Amino acid sequence: MMNPYTASLFLNQDALADFEKQIRVFKQKRQKVFVLLDDHTRYFCWPLIQAYFIEIQNDTMFVEIPHGEENKNLDQLQSIWKQLTKAGAGRDAVLINLGGGVITDLGGFAAASYKRGITTIHFPTTLLAMVDAALGGKTGIDFEGYKNHIGAFYQPQKVYVLTDFLKTLPERQWKSGLGELIKYGFLTAKGIKPLENFSFLQNQQLQETIIEAAQFKLNVVAEDPTENGMRKILNFGHTIGHAFESFAMSKQQMLMHGEAVAAGIVAELYLSVKLKGLKIYVLEEYISFYRLHFEPFKIVASDVSNLLEIISHDKKNRGGELLLVCINSNEKPVFDVPIEPEQLRECLIWYSELF
Repeated sequence: MMNPYTASLFLNQDALADFEKQIRVFKQKRQKVFVLLDDHTRYFCWPLIQAYFIEIQNDTMFVEIPHGEENKNLDQLQSIWKQLTKAGAGRDAVLINLGGGVITDLGGFAAASYKRGITTIHFPTTLLAMVDAALGGKTGIDFEGYKNHIGAFYQPQKVYVLTDFLKTLPERQWKSGLGELIKYGFLTAKGIKPLENFSFLQNQQLQETIIEAAQFKLNVVAEDPTENGMRKILNFGHTIGHAFESFAMSKQQMLMHGEAVAAGIVAELYLSVKLKGLKIYVLEEYISFYRLHFEPFKIVASDVSNLLEIISHDKKNRGGELLLVCINSNEKPVFDVPIEPEQLRECLIWYSELF
């Protein structure tokens, strides 16, 4: 029985077979289908699935936005609403989101809010989106310099994962996806060992890794769809990671989401050692792994006050208290760990000196 709080997930040939059936349903019901994409995914990814739309090509329209995190904003959200409205999209319209995390976040929120909710389907095209962003129903936009500040929980009907899309990715996009896979390594107590030879993952092994991470997230979301409890563990690395990402945007620096999460994990493992007794060798091993696979995100001591201000607006805070996810002495994730501003300041200064 399908869980109403999670999407149905399909991989590769199963995805294409199910999508063919879905196309026939759209045609039978005479539904208008809108494909949200950006200039990159229209060029690199649309050709891989274009043939499946032949039966409904007269009822299929593009909604296109520029690529990049800087476009996950209110202006582009309004642009999507306007394009849907101009094309006469009704409550029975379908919005298919073809892209990475920006497209699935933005498209999911557009679908959630247009006419109080229309059907939406995700075709994630990046590794990060396949294992995280396209799953779980978190949607939203960045606002006033804060990451994912405005949004809603809204589940896609289905998520179709086609690993052939990964062949279109530049190396940096791969590394961004690695940032989220690392997170799942810590949440499942596997750590970084399965990812040490990430660049050399064979196709079958990669598919298994994607499905394992995606299924783990869907299981957690099914248990806690609106993030009142266990789902909070999925934010490991994200409290400080989002702050790094927002800070980089304010400085017009290029920092991808997965890169920010990978950097955030460094800081949050340090706090895990200080607050929850995590063995220091876990932190040291991860720092070596991070240096090997990523260009470290650097800050200086004078940036710390700005970062603390950004973290004070984090959605996970409650009652004025700063809360984050740590890994405890048994290498298990724990959520809602309170942290004093001075402890956080100490952590960020340590991080600034580390790199």
